[in-house]
Amino acid sequence: MARRGAVARRALLALALPLPLAAQAPDPLAAVMAGLAAVRESRAAFVEEKEMPELDRPLVSRGVLLWRAPDRLEKRTLEPVPETFLVEGDRVTLERPQRGVRETIDLDASPEIRPLVEAIRATLAGDLATLRAHHEVAFTGDARAWRLRLVPRSPRVRAAVQRIVLEGEGAFLRLVETQGNEGRSRMMATPLP
Repeated sequence: MARRGAVARRALLALALPLPLAAQAPDPLAAVMAGLAAVRESRAAFVEEKEMPELDRPLVSRGVLLWRAPDRLEKRTLEPVPETFLVEGDRVTLERPQRGVRETIDLDASPEIRPLVEAIRATLAGDLATLRAHHEVAFTGDARAWRLRLVPRSPRVRAAVQRIVLEGEGAFLRLVETQGNEGRSRMMATPLP
């Protein structure tokens, strides 16, 4: 009987003691998503390199990225040729002024484009549910330095883009790398005031 009482006391004591620090720590992915969700607006300069099998060296472009929560993402390419890629709500608009091109696409009518848009937009919004709806999500790191590896859930999308890797520091997305059938794209961002 005394032994049973000692076991019961140890069980009660174990329940009363705080959990080890590792068990108390918040989920690092949730912490990163919360940090990103708190950013309502940001600006960054970017340099993008696109490698394609038919080219000897990467195509390099430079420009500015603009984010405004909850769903506006704009990529303004300034060099070598001006181009604007704007996502707002369920619409994507592509403008190439030198060619006189302006196209608008409804994301609901283009299910193969939405996962690619949401890879960046949902990450910036800290919207893990949307990321998981469109991608298998693998996370490494912590709130200071992190990496997301996204694999599109749609076989149709995955036929064109096998994976998207996003890396960040705190609540800043500093790298987006896309691996697809037509090559690899690597965009590096630097925060602007």
